[in-house]
Amino acid sequence: MKHSALKLIVCSYALFTGLAMATPIEITDVSGSWMDAVPGGPVISGEGTNTIKWGNSHPDYASGYAFNGSAAPAFSVHEGEEFVLGAFTHFNRPIGGQPLTSAELVVNTMIKVNGVAQLLESIFHFDHWETVNAPAPGRACANGESREASINRYGCADRVMISLSGSNSVAYAVGPKQYYLDITGFFHDGELTQELWTKERATNTSLLSGIIRSKVLEVPEPSSLALVALSLLGLFSRKALKKRWH
Repeated sequence: MKHSALKLIVCSYALFTGLAMATPIEITDVSGSWMDAVPGGPVISGEGTNTIKWGNSHPDYASGYAFNGSAAPAFSVHEGEEFVLGAFTHFNRPIGGQPLTSAELVVNTMIKVNGVAQLLESIFHFDHWETVNAPAPGRACANGESREASINRYGCADRVMISLSGSNSVAYAVGPKQYYLDITGFFHDGELTQELWTKERATNTSLLSGIIRSKVLEVPEPSSLALVALSLLGLFSRKALKKRWH
């Protein structure tokens, strides 16, 4: 009888922890919007959307930034597994007038854990350097390479610097855990980077990656489990004695 009671406690606890570890996680939506662009409108168009542009009135010939989320449709991930949130693209065109200097990208990731949905927000800061396309004779382009280099073929490449503003997303509780989005960063050609050089008259795309992680809110202490075990053992023992005397 004692053995059966202990087995019941151990199995119940193992099932509880096993379910917590195997919690299904869905990424149901990822969206991006550009905010706080400098110098702002009307030089920069598209603030509040996933694409901003500048430099030319015709959108097909304007430089710009875009962010396209990888969901919807929804897809599943495992806790601790790295996945792609979306793609950042720099459209680099020869422009006239005032260029972008900086902007903020707000990425909203909707996740669902055990049917409970939560929006996780991450903010990134972009510094933009619209370089001189034709440097003085004998001078290198801004990236340190000559005008004959492949990346400077149609004019000197422009630079984008990216940084995460503040910390990762705020955690939220589902059951015994707090879940949060741990930003890995932007990857270009498979390499983690914060600095991008884009060829003139070309596009340059980097993938934003992250990992869903969690923190345990409350773990049952061994002493607490022992008390529960002793209580159950006492209950089973009393029932056994009653059966024996009756």
